[in-house]
Amino acid sequence: LPGVGRKTANCVRNFAFGLPAIAVDVHVHRIANRLGWVRTRRPDETERALEALVPRRRWVSLNELLVLHGQTICLPRRPHCASCPVEGDCEKRGVARG
Repeated sequence: LPGVGRKTANCVRNFAFGLPAIAVDVHVHRIANRLGWVRTRRPDETERALEALVPRRRWVSLNELLVLHGQTICLPRRPHCASCPVEGDCEKRGVARG
């Protein structure tokens, strides 16, 4: 559809049609990079890298978890690392130190 980007198209695939897709928004992109799962600059690169890394059956749940995590714990500025369940495994790429 004209005017519909990848994120929106993938959300429609997930929620309207039940088809697995990774809808990469700012949260998914930021967290995947912070964790060191990907080293990407653009959301489309993150989408492709995560598709190669994560089993297809986990795409929808991964997407939902990363969005929620990015809204509540892994914030763009001043993330709540002390309350993060994956803090011990996080590379903290892009997080200001001290």
